[in-house]
Amino acid sequence: MPKQMRIRLMGILALLAAASNGWAEVALTDGAELTGKWKLESVAPGINKARISENRVWEFRADGTIVTSGHNRILGGEDRYEWKYKIVDGRIVADDPGRPGRTIDYVVYEKTPDSMILKGGLEGFYFFRKQ
Repeated sequence: MPKQMRIRLMGILALLAAASNGWAEVALTDGAELTGKWKLESVAPGINKARISENRVWEFRADGTIVTSGHNRILGGEDRYEWKYKIVDGRIVADDPGRPGRTIDYVVYEKTPDSMILKGGLEGFYFFRKQ
């Protein structure tokens, strides 16, 4: 098969794969769409991978602050962190706690008024319910 035909075929297959998963990223226009408290119920390395239970709250504040609190399964106790975020090109760009000058990016993979899935960060996928 000629190289150009292989490239076209790969492009078509990539488009079909993207369309068949039924998911589309939601581009944010500003932080108002996130503002409020969200219960982090679980995380997973992939959208269809086994989920790991969580019991944390992420509060997105209108002033560009994220506050996370609750049980930290890695540290084995309660904790609270606060850092800044902003919306850049439809994505959430958040300071990386403990790593000054570094950021962690998230995209909204799916969002309804009562639930949200973020993609990115350290865990892969974050599954939330509105509080």
